[in-house]
Amino acid sequence: MYEAIEKSVKSLQAAQKKITEFIDGASIEALIILFEMMLGQTDEEFEGLTNEQKQSVIADVTAADFGALSKTDKRQVLQFLLVGTIHQDGLQANYQVTPDAIGMWVTLIASAFIGQKTDVTLKDLALGTGNLMATVSQSLQAKGTSVEAIGIENDDTMLTVASGVAALLEEKWDITLADSVTMSMQNDADIVVGDLPVGYYPKTAPEKYETRVEKGLTFVHHLLIEQSVAAVKPGGLVILTVPTNLFESDQSKSLLRYIQTDDVYFQALLQLPNNLFKDPKMGKVILILQRSGGDSRQAKPVMLAKAPTLSEKAENKNFVTELTDWMKANHVYMH
Repeated sequence: MYEAIEKSVKSLQAAQKKITEFIDGASIEALIILFEMMLGQTDEEFEGLTNEQKQSVIADVTAADFGALSKTDKRQVLQFLLVGTIHQDGLQANYQVTPDAIGMWVTLIASAFIGQKTDVTLKDLALGTGNLMATVSQSLQAKGTSVEAIGIENDDTMLTVASGVAALLEEKWDITLADSVTMSMQNDADIVVGDLPVGYYPKTAPEKYETRVEKGLTFVHHLLIEQSVAAVKPGGLVILTVPTNLFESDQSKSLLRYIQTDDVYFQALLQLPNNLFKDPKMGKVILILQRSGGDSRQAKPVMLAKAPTLSEKAENKNFVTELTDWMKANHVYMH
């Protein structure tokens, strides 16, 4: 299995490198062209290459034998391509791919929440490259759940990449190019997931937000936390990766006020292992919120815990048991 993944990655990276050189462009541009080729679509820039150049790239794509892989292995291949592309182009932190080690915990929480439900609406307000959405969606489908996946992204390049990822994984996502902060949210999702961008929202935040600050710019991740709760049904769950220092920033007071309102239950905060992040200052935690209504209730106690590293198998097993038992005891599941 791993040999097939490695072979596919190397062949597709070779094709991508050639495209980058032939068009004299960025790796991300070459990746989009590569995705179009893999989907059997035509691209103007690629068609402009010499026949010899085109045949050289096609040979690498054919050698990858991507179509023979399972859907899970395909996602792994695409993840490696995305990580390599972001490294090559030196793209900013908010373009980074959500690693599987984080996606695994988000998936576990989402899976425990839906229980035996046969259909679920999943939404991501900061879709990015789509890797987190793909991870969760594939895992839920593997247990027999029908998933309606909805993604919103305000960067057209990332949206194009995510669209390619979905198509190559044969996932039917409803994807929109838009600014999630200014959208009017339909509370139609069972679960909202997201690896939130960090930083200031570049404009004055709309007045409807409880988390907005009166002076200056508001943190975009604060606004997206609030908007994520607005996007779920009463009783719906929000699972987000946010900065470790979420409640230590100069704007944390407005965020704390918001999560203490009647609209939302602050259910858990899970610290992720330090070894997942090159720089401890870039560390993240998983924030779990639940919209009030339905049969939802405030967890007592709020779960504050640290997830073990993946290499600690016994600790991982115990932590999974502890987390799922806590969710059941506190009715953090779909009814």
